[in-house]
Amino acid sequence: MKTYSFEKSYQMFDQAQKLVPNGIYGPRTPHFLTYGSYPCFFKKGKGSHVWDVDGNEYIDYMCSFGTNILGQCNQEVDSAAIDQMERGNCFTLPTDRWNELAGFMVDLIDGMDWVAFGKNGSDVTSYATAIARHYTGKKKIIVVDEAYSGAHFWNSPDPAGIPEEYRQHILSFEYNNIEQFKTLVDEYKGDIAGIMLTPYHHPAMHDQIFPKHGFYKELEDICKKEKILFIMDDIRCGFRIHINGSHCYWGAHPDLICFGKAMANGYPISAIMGKNSIKPAAEGVYFSGTHFFAALPMAAAITTMKIIDRDKVIEKIYELGIKLKQGIEAQAKEFGLGIHYTGHPALPFMWFEGDADFSLNRFFCGEAAKRGIFFHPHHNWFICAAHTREDIEKTLKVTRQCFALTADEMAKKGD
Repeated sequence: MKTYSFEKSYQMFDQAQKLVPNGIYGPRTPHFLTYGSYPCFFKKGKGSHVWDVDGNEYIDYMCSFGTNILGQCNQEVDSAAIDQMERGNCFTLPTDRWNELAGFMVDLIDGMDWVAFGKNGSDVTSYATAIARHYTGKKKIIVVDEAYSGAHFWNSPDPAGIPEEYRQHILSFEYNNIEQFKTLVDEYKGDIAGIMLTPYHHPAMHDQIFPKHGFYKELEDICKKEKILFIMDDIRCGFRIHINGSHCYWGAHPDLICFGKAMANGYPISAIMGKNSIKPAAEGVYFSGTHFFAALPMAAAITTMKIIDRDKVIEKIYELGIKLKQGIEAQAKEFGLGIHYTGHPALPFMWFEGDADFSLNRFFCGEAAKRGIFFHPHHNWFICAAHTREDIEKTLKVTRQCFALTADEMAKKGD
């Protein structure tokens, strides 16, 4: 099979580095992938397929880091957005979409009584910490080791340029380690405002971990006793695991929930939801942004969530995810390669046993990219509703080649 080349992509990246800090910043930089084996720029997308600036076509398993749950250019969602665009997007005041989306989400998400809107996940997770502090009168926020809940100063994964005092009230513990959580609560007794957890632990470059049986129950009992707000960061998992919120899947009962990504199929919007008892505290915390009130993403969000529910998207991506998982695990076994394949089938993560520096993962995923399958070597993947059984079958033909190449690569290293 002829492999792709990326001449135009890397010419554009060279140009971008002269114009933009780092050329492409954050996790989308080619340096976070396999440099030279991936494109740097896409040009178009349709459904589960995307095309780069060199004209190469890919089956996309990143879906814009999870936003495109229905696939690129979904006709219904885009039609709703265009309809709103013809009437206007940003106004001095909210549009009629404001109450429409708010009412829809309050009806849809289990246990939540109110909602507020931002643009990025970082907007609403940061708002959640402020609400928790205002509500409780306490300062400390507990998070999980290696968890990512946004790029704002309090939780940025990179401390460069951030004064230490922005992080001095952030504590962390090992996921599922309830005893370690209890130790933090005892050590900082009376000064913990909230704990923020993803529905299950999905860090970059690590196995994904499901909550142990009883973990949420014990954690919630402690939170109630100590008057700690339980915040769920459902940005990445939201609308992929359960239509009424991922907390329903795990039997958890958070006080605040943050949504984003899949809720609008790529249009920029996020949301925070909470219980009525916390609403006065939310009203007392300043929260605003010029584009938080934009109507076009709200129209897209309403349509997206209705389609997810109507078309049983969550069930579909689960089934496709299982098919991909079973195929990849069987191929790895065929070539005698040990892999870890963890997480929910709708957003799995794979890496090779003993691959501490992820060099094998970069090789495997890079070879897949050069053959039209877009995985990520360091981040979990995503299944979307536009993926088909044919996509999975074609993917598995490519991954079989990539496992063979990886086995050869390992043999070379062994020599």
